[in-house]
Amino acid sequence: MKKFTIFYALLLSGSLSVHATTETLPAIHHQIVGKWQWTRSANNCTEVYDYRSDGTYYCKSGAEETNSTCSISERPDANGFYELKAKIVKSNGAQDCGDGPPNEDPGPFTKYIMFHKAQPLHIVCQTPALDQCFGPLRRVQP
Repeated sequence: MKKFTIFYALLLSGSLSVHATTETLPAIHHQIVGKWQWTRSANNCTEVYDYRSDGTYYCKSGAEETNSTCSISERPDANGFYELKAKIVKSNGAQDCGDGPPNEDPGPFTKYIMFHKAQPLHIVCQTPALDQCFGPLRRVQP
């Protein structure tokens, strides 16, 4: 738990600009564009997120594969969180890395992203707080 707290204490936000709609998705020019992955220690299951410059992303979590649209705030809040809004547009409906049944609700949903100050890492949180987060996700080199 101490390492967890120290890691998150070191996180600092970058700048991110994404504005996505279902009609027109403008280009994304930020550090989140690209592939990120993490492995859940409880079941050794890996998730890969591929954020694309067209305002979409692909996620592979266990056997589940989804394609989503997303938008993210230009600036972080006072605590360093970016608000990521997304909607799943396609899913194979398979089991993800979570313990529960496959997610049947395509969204929209909101997550909160915080980037590490100096490393290519970020965490994903349910709320803009550090108590319900997963990660860190590490950038995957192409």
